[in-house]
Amino acid sequence: MQEYLAENFTRKLSVGELAALCNHSPNHFIIAFTKTLGERPHRYLINLRLDFAERLLVESDLPYGQVASMRGFSSHSHLTSAMSKYRQRMPTMIRAEKINIFTSIMMCRALLRVAQ
Repeated sequence: MQEYLAENFTRKLSVGELAALCNHSPNHFIIAFTKTLGERPHRYLINLRLDFAERLLVESDLPYGQVASMRGFSSHSHLTSAMSKYRQRMPTMIRAEKINIFTSIMMCRALLRVAQ
């Protein structure tokens, strides 16, 4: 199931669809999934989407709306609200951290050149 979710997390998935893959009723699937992975399917999927969105925000300069749609969120505001709710951070904060890290690296390199 984890592999299936990792391959399909960017599209809309229903509990009924996931339950059918395991030959379970939706209720039994939710209970079994939660017991096995420690969180409900919806939360697991949101976390998977957020992990990949954060990585894309750090590794690219794509617009926020494009990052959102590529990672299964309906809009930039949907991504922002999910990140705020579940990660207590916003996409702009992640990009700002990326810029701060890059600036720090460049300053260290400059200092090393001066020290030589």
